[in-house]
Amino acid sequence: MTSVSSGANACKIIFFLKVLCIYLVKNPHTVYARPQAVPQSLNATNNEYTYVSSWPILERKLGSVSAVAIDGAGDIVIFHRASHVWTLSSFDTANRYLEATGGPIDQHTVLRFHHETGQLQQEWGDKLFYMPHGLTIDHEGNYWLTDVALHQVFKFNLNQSVTQPELALGTRFEPGDGMYHFCKPTAVAVMRTGEFFVADGYCNGRIVKYSADGLPILSWGRNSFALTRTFTLPPGPVPESFFAIPHALTLANDRELLCVADREQGRVQCFHTGNGTFHSQYSSPEIGSRLFSVKYIPIEGGLLYTINGPQFDLDAKPVGGYIIEMVGGRVVGRFQPNNTVHAFSNPHELAVTDDGAEVYVAELNPQMVHKFRRTRVLSSPSPTFPREQQTASGHFVDAPEASYKEAMGGTSDLTAGSIGIFSIVSTLIVTSLLVILMARVICFRSGASPSQFDEVPLRNMGE
Repeated sequence: MTSVSSGANACKIIFFLKVLCIYLVKNPHTVYARPQAVPQSLNATNNEYTYVSSWPILERKLGSVSAVAIDGAGDIVIFHRASHVWTLSSFDTANRYLEATGGPIDQHTVLRFHHETGQLQQEWGDKLFYMPHGLTIDHEGNYWLTDVALHQVFKFNLNQSVTQPELALGTRFEPGDGMYHFCKPTAVAVMRTGEFFVADGYCNGRIVKYSADGLPILSWGRNSFALTRTFTLPPGPVPESFFAIPHALTLANDRELLCVADREQGRVQCFHTGNGTFHSQYSSPEIGSRLFSVKYIPIEGGLLYTINGPQFDLDAKPVGGYIIEMVGGRVVGRFQPNNTVHAFSNPHELAVTDDGAEVYVAELNPQMVHKFRRTRVLSSPSPTFPREQQTASGHFVDAPEASYKEAMGGTSDLTAGSIGIFSIVSTLIVTSLLVILMARVICFRSGASPSQFDEVPLRNMGE
């Protein structure tokens, strides 16, 4: 009896292992967990940046660096405030500058550095500005600068003069909300047609479009900044086209869009350049409630390079640079100093080369400009594995299996992970086959027939 019982048990083992082998061959994915979702900040992070701590080379101390831009030769230009500091007592309740009697900044406020060596190439802008803010260099090499104390926008053609602007908009020291007045304007963006946009600014919360000659074309936006708005917003999310300080501008020329860093609402809003109508907006819990600057780069389907700033929330996010993909709206990369000595504290503006190879960040305090260089570019982004999809009701459900196949590229190429899985499955199958062979010997010696177990329809196990 013992021999027969042992043989029967062995035959059962044969059946079980045989079923297991067939099932593993048909369903190898069951032996490992389904891939976990890659954190959004790591999805498609094919840009890796390193901090260049020895750039630029300058023997004297800068003031608060409010802006940075890249000229046609690839050199880096900064706009800084030298000895002037923006404090709570700099403006009255009507937004008039209270320190005008002290005169303009008597130091050079515009400095140009070689992008590689960091050597100072040119400087100008003394005795012109009171509180520098924005800097843009257009496709023709003209410099566009904004001064929040003067409430003015200036265009300089350096081939003509570095003391007299070619164009000046706004009335000196007079804040206003007309088409020829500004209130603390922040930034300028210039189209190749010569038409340009002004972000206006801390008080008016609007965007104004002008012809190349400086004639107003259209204006849009309302001020939603809690400290300066004169109306009550309804409860709920702030609607589009409301700005809580439109702080920086960038043009996505290939998309015919103007994108705005909506600072105190922690988002980027994009509008059609032709008529100013709303197109899209971008934000992320990773960035937080404040977003100071944005630059568009026409690579990888369109990327928005952004920087946030110090936040006043209980769940404040780290101050740093964040890269957002326009297609999916996800944060796909980051950049920030890799040492505490040069850590971000209050970054204000950034500039990015057209290919995304270099990033520059202007900082108010500490008073400096940071440089980052991309050191590694992967041939293709890492696959992402969507674990959830959002339904129309706002709930999240498991993504279908097709999403995983799509994430893997729909191919049968072996990755490092699949090679390891294949090894595990192969080992299990080989081990099972060896056990089957040994068990069959026991079965035949005991005289038991395994055929009664083999007749089970195994073809349905994998369906």
